[in-house]
Amino acid sequence: MTVLVALTPGERGTAALHLGTMMARSAGEQVLVATVVPTPWPPSPYPGEAEYLRHAEQTAEQATARARAQLGSELAADFVVHHARSVSSGLLELAGQRAVSLVVLGSSSAGLLGRVGLSGVAERILHSTHVPVMLAPRGFSAAGTRVTRVTVAFGPSDERSDLLQRSAALADGLGAGLRVASFASRPVTGFTSSIESRAEDLVVHQWARQLETMIGAALPTGEGAVVTQVEAVVGQGSSWSDAIAAVSWGAGDVLAVGASSSVISSFLLGSHASKIVRNSPVPVYLMPRSVAG
Repeated sequence: MTVLVALTPGERGTAALHLGTMMARSAGEQVLVATVVPTPWPPSPYPGEAEYLRHAEQTAEQATARARAQLGSELAADFVVHHARSVSSGLLELAGQRAVSLVVLGSSSAGLLGRVGLSGVAERILHSTHVPVMLAPRGFSAAGTRVTRVTVAFGPSDERSDLLQRSAALADGLGAGLRVASFASRPVTGFTSSIESRAEDLVVHQWARQLETMIGAALPTGEGAVVTQVEAVVGQGSSWSDAIAAVSWGAGDVLAVGASSSVISSFLLGSHASKIVRNSPVPVYLMPRSVAG
């Protein structure tokens, strides 16, 4: 199978290349580094349009040459400059033509440094592909790094889904550990009493114990088990950013977030999942999930 890296000139493409090579290195897969040159159809008769296309092709070739030099001979890699009507349609075409197991994208340049930001290209691909998608935080770098731990964001709505099983299979395929994290955002108000705080802490504690029970039911241990040990943590804060930061993160971490399918989108993120994605300090693996019944 192949990891498809969407290479664009500049910071976004570099982050995607770092993430794509980290995933391929961990999974033992090859890399397809693709730069898409948008080619309008029908061709424009204006001279300025032709000059713009020549510049775009030159820029794509330069980005490809830099990526080729960066990878060297470490991984089995293929490099392609692909022409399509748009960047998103070009990436979807390549994903359909090759045996692609994962599409890796960079974050929007308008997002926060060190956080994941959904670009317009990412939004369009998520609505159209059935292949798992990964997003690199803006400015992400992982030279020589392997995935060491997969953290799956798990909430009450995921209880009847196969998210835990899929995440365990992902961690096993990457040779990484598995952690299950639940995040709770509780805005602080000036009227919060100590009694309310203790009650809230009790609810979080009960949910943590329930989380461990659900993990044990969904991921049995013993002979033939996919994973032998799973860590469970709860991150709580006054905002989603604080709740996610309350959990420790390190190099080699990735965050798996479940997405549902609908008639209009292959990857449909709920409101909580979307907030978790946009506040993640580590690469996000958007995972299709199914719900029993």
